[in-house]
Amino acid sequence: MVDSFPGKYSVLIVNNGKIAFEHYQEPYSKDSLIHVNSCTKTVISILFGAVFKGQLDNNENMSAIDYFPECASDDSLIQKIKVKHLLSMSSGLEWNGGIDAADVIKMSNTNDWAKYVFERKVTGPPGENFLYNSGGSQVVSTILNKRTKDGLMAFAKDNLFKPLGISEMKWDSTSKGVPKAGWGLHLKMEDLAKLGYLLLKKGKWEDLQIVPEEWVSKLSSKHVVANDKYDYGYQVWIPKDIETECFLFRGSYPPSTKIVAVLPELNSVVVYIGENYNTT
Repeated sequence: MVDSFPGKYSVLIVNNGKIAFEHYQEPYSKDSLIHVNSCTKTVISILFGAVFKGQLDNNENMSAIDYFPECASDDSLIQKIKVKHLLSMSSGLEWNGGIDAADVIKMSNTNDWAKYVFERKVTGPPGENFLYNSGGSQVVSTILNKRTKDGLMAFAKDNLFKPLGISEMKWDSTSKGVPKAGWGLHLKMEDLAKLGYLLLKKGKWEDLQIVPEEWVSKLSSKHVVANDKYDYGYQVWIPKDIETECFLFRGSYPPSTKIVAVLPELNSVVVYIGENYNTT
């Protein structure tokens, strides 16, 4: 396996709750604090389940713009966009993202990222078609930031990272102090594995149910077809072409790829960090 991937990479495998294999190459060492790019989106989805315990259905199915009275719109299509559509990248909003980061750059140059997202044109009915949209993830982060007493960052540290023993991390935020949902998180490989393992164990860490089991099931289920290779859940990728149950945290931006693969049938989590953008 070590020789099977091109380029420099590091990999960590957890099986049956223990580290079964680890291999590190620079620039990613065991103790590196790694910018995990879009793997951040999956953490936002985990936090949605943690913040809205007992109120998941109401908040998942609420019109997203209703959380933002300051962005009120008469556009009936905007009003039909529910939070679940943002989580599943099926909002119907026009967006130039991914490698073509035009809207990400424009959004980043404003002082109100959620407002920028709601000003995009709706090009199709929400819930029908996949379009990768980091702005939608940012709206979800802003909702969570609004609904937590001391803000999402403080909630995440106390209710997710601390219970998992994640003490060293960095999370970039907007000028308004909202965690950047699309790409802002920096973590060690072992701590990425802990987050994957939390989902592997259906939201439970030791004796603490951090995320409701029903949310982990929704998060990791298909909600929309992304492309020929992947379906998409709630901020996770679901590969079509492998013979075992699997869903991914996935952060790819040239030249690197970051992947956390959760494999329930194998009771395993695999973390891959490599200088090979084309790794799938």
